[in-house]
Amino acid sequence: MTLRLPAALRQDLLAHALATPTLEVCGLLGGVAGLATRGYRIANISATPQVAFAMDPQAQLAAMLAMRARAEVLVGIYHSHPTSVAEPSAKDLAEAAYPGVAFLIVSLASPGVPTLAAFAFDGANFTPMALHEVAADEF
Repeated sequence: MTLRLPAALRQDLLAHALATPTLEVCGLLGGVAGLATRGYRIANISATPQVAFAMDPQAQLAAMLAMRARAEVLVGIYHSHPTSVAEPSAKDLAEAAYPGVAFLIVSLASPGVPTLAAFAFDGANFTPMALHEVAADEF
């Protein structure tokens, strides 16, 4: 499984994480057929945003409705790890839903060098998946 991600959208995910580097950020990716075309930033309402994320349900619903209006589907869910690597944590696995959707993690563990990784969720486990950066004229 591969997720195609426009360069500008990749940069937006990194910028979102870097805007609040000590707190986890989160959001959704809308698109079509394995291509992410738009990011939807969702407020993190976790009581402990330094180490966890919980998407605001109203904002999540609004994003899903916006996707439907744009003929998009949910192709990805993203969040950041301010101090740990770009790999799903035990908590990420315990709270994961939406099999078949890509899960992206932005790691800020190396100051000044954010990393982005993607994982496929099959309903029970995460497996690494390829991220293919595409230029705007490729979709």
